[in-house]
Amino acid sequence: MLVRFLCSRDEQVRRCRDASDAPTISELYNAPELLSSNPDLPRSLEVFNKGTVLRPARPAGTMYSEVSRAYFEAVHAVLTRKKSAAQAADELQDQLQRMLKIPAVGANADLEQRNRVDCH
Repeated sequence: MLVRFLCSRDEQVRRCRDASDAPTISELYNAPELLSSNPDLPRSLEVFNKGTVLRPARPAGTMYSEVSRAYFEAVHAVLTRKKSAAQAADELQDQLQRMLKIPAVGANADLEQRNRVDCH
């Protein structure tokens, strides 16, 4: 009963208008009674429809907690000024590639290719 109430159109309109909660009913993103107080709703729906990814669950699979911890630690190192953003990003990318056994991408791909050539 509570879930039905919280998912109802009227309650979603109220929560969107009063607390700026995003509705789960897609037609509410163009409802005139909500657009007056939140004119960006149609743009939000457009972004959601293009396929936002909230977390790296699929690529991380069963290692999601390890991936989350690595990301958290990299961000923390930057925020506490223990590492530069570039250094933390490079190290995180290397760590995630090792953890998830994925090939190098971006700048690390060039470096990895050069290392392979130098070693042979």
